[in-house]
Amino acid sequence: MKTTILILIFMLSILSLSAERVIRVIYYQGPGDAPREAYLYGTSGNFAKVKLPRHNTSDAVELPDNGEQFILLPQELPPETLPPIDAPTVTIPSDWELSVLLVLTDSNNPVLPIKVQPINASASVFGPGEIYWVNLTEIAVGGMIGDTKLVVKPRSVKITGSPKTESGDYPVLIDSVTPGTNTRRWLVRQTWRHSPNARQIVFIQPLDPPRIASLYTVTFY
Repeated sequence: MKTTILILIFMLSILSLSAERVIRVIYYQGPGDAPREAYLYGTSGNFAKVKLPRHNTSDAVELPDNGEQFILLPQELPPETLPPIDAPTVTIPSDWELSVLLVLTDSNNPVLPIKVQPINASASVFGPGEIYWVNLTEIAVGGMIGDTKLVVKPRSVKITGSPKTESGDYPVLIDSVTPGTNTRRWLVRQTWRHSPNARQIVFIQPLDPPRIASLYTVTFY
């Protein structure tokens, strides 16, 4: 009997771990006066305090409830108080095990001057050695990643396989093309380091003219 109870407890603990959903947050290139933290509320009223770091993702934070709709607030809500209707919102589907919340500036939001782009970074989406490209611009991006041809359309995502089979350096040659033109502009000429065990997300973000875009990489092991 005791053995059966222990087995049931063990199975329940596994189910609990498998149902856990976590997020990591980054506010890349946030302005100097931008908020450094926020309170992520679920529809249950439970919340999680999250950091908004500029240069890397935050520590993993478990979502406050099992829902899909969340709001972000600048401070904790007083008891029996409804959240402001204009608060920034984010939808995180229930089957996303790991989400990266890319925070962007939204000076028009009166509650918290941010908006959030959720990215599904679950291991089932892209595996070790692969690269997940997230193009947040209105331009197309293309070139060569090692020996692999890359094309990422405007406002789209793309997953590319491992650029090498083993650890080592590889060339990255990426240009941009503005829709409606045939003019290619230099974007990246670099050497990147590949680790077969690493999963990478590359954000392509717009810049103010005359520059076009910047690339920022987040790595998971």
